[in-house]
Amino acid sequence: MNTSDSKKAPSYHHEHTGVNDLSWSRFGELSMSLVEQISRDYQPEIVVGIAKGGLMPAVVIASAFSVDLFPVKLSSRHNEEIVREIPEMFVPPTQHVANKRVLLVDDICITLRTLNIARQAILDLGAAEVRTATLAVHRFSKRPDWYVIESDDLLIHPWDRNMFVSGKWIINPEYQAELDEMGVTLRG
Repeated sequence: MNTSDSKKAPSYHHEHTGVNDLSWSRFGELSMSLVEQISRDYQPEIVVGIAKGGLMPAVVIASAFSVDLFPVKLSSRHNEEIVREIPEMFVPPTQHVANKRVLLVDDICITLRTLNIARQAILDLGAAEVRTATLAVHRFSKRPDWYVIESDDLLIHPWDRNMFVSGKWIINPEYQAELDEMGVTLRG
């Protein structure tokens, strides 16, 4: 599947009710709130972050719990372009998850597909338990174990908002296309 065909995987393209342009400060507050929620029920021994977007909250969560962070790369994209319907595992989990309580983290959950593929790979390596957390879900999303935002807004993550193209900063073209469709202009 190629975005130049004007077709997106259903989980990537849906109607939004507004725009939530998250600042770095707000991301920090949300991450702290997510840690507090998780800590009521679970003490992970390892955090696994799904690259690319899930690594940002995973770093904060792993640091807050004083545990190791390990990345996995699981994506439907290549260089930000959606090229496949089913996510492909590029960097699998490591044997460090064996016999551990693992917290698997991504930035947003819509279908649970990516989290479930990564979860199964971690369980296949002998993890004692795998729970899931994301910063956000949409109203129609399937749910991870923990999340802090439920919103049908277009969520613009601060690490993904701007891109450096031809010597200048521009709004990520994927966000810009959605904003144009909605008739919304962002500043900065």
